[in-house]
Amino acid sequence: MLFIAPADLGETVLATGALAYAIGRLAAPAVTIVCDPAAAGLFRAASDCTTYPWSGGISLDLAWRLGRKRFDLALDLNGGAGVFAFSAQRRIARAPGRVRQHLVEELTALMGAESALAPKLSIDAAARKAALEAAPGSGPLLALAPGGVTASKRWSPERFAAAARRLTDGPLEGARVVLLGAAARDADITRAIASSLDADGVAAGDLGGGLDLLAAAALLEQATLCIGNDNALTHIAAAVGAPTLTLFGPTDERIRAPYGPRTRTLRGRPFEEIAAAAGLDERAAMEDVSVDAVEAAALELLHAGGLR
Repeated sequence: MLFIAPADLGETVLATGALAYAIGRLAAPAVTIVCDPAAAGLFRAASDCTTYPWSGGISLDLAWRLGRKRFDLALDLNGGAGVFAFSAQRRIARAPGRVRQHLVEELTALMGAESALAPKLSIDAAARKAALEAAPGSGPLLALAPGGVTASKRWSPERFAAAARRLTDGPLEGARVVLLGAAARDADITRAIASSLDADGVAAGDLGGGLDLLAAAALLEQATLCIGNDNALTHIAAAVGAPTLTLFGPTDERIRAPYGPRTRTLRGRPFEEIAAAAGLDERAAMEDVSVDAVEAAALELLHAGGLR
């Protein structure tokens, strides 16, 4: 099987359920995965998978390397024409949606599945070992994922630090705090938050550049709570079952909210209002989200999970 992943990292996580479903229907064939280089590690523990990097388009080199293969199924969830560059007995390709719906719902319909194809990640022993070494200990764990592809999707580092202080002074007193980043661009942000917390006596581990995505998934499995922006890490946290609060601004949570059993999204103004004013102030949408609102939503998530 050939699997062309979405270009967006968060959407790639959301698409892992559709991938698992296709593999199951084909009796676990060998799988060739074409994905963003940053996403390749997510598939490391999947059996019989070979990954090839791409950056949103099928290069001539990739077409040459894979063009001699004939696939039983080519599954293109990026929505481009790349799937037609390869020989396949059957093709399933994502097309632009006419109806606004969550990506998991869209892919469930595309695959013809009877129930929602929730994200599914395979985590190996190496990832769990790396997670344990990066954040040793036990007890409550507060994970923060403050990064994002663009500044317009990021809540301010100062507010992340303020929310963490409130929670560790309250229901998560004594909790370990870890800062996670999905890419090198996030390192400065996680470092700033960790420094701010440390200055106030709140011990925080800065893992902004220290874990790959699969090791981050292993760590997030243990999280008492994850708070982050609309990024790959909040999608991963939700997929592995962590209580996950995701902060939205210029992107639409109705389409791309993290998907899992214990998730909640939070925004300031309605998305339609923000979309209508696009370009006036790209950071204003995230600034509408207050520390008070984040604290209240976090408490609701914690209480729903039985923490009093």
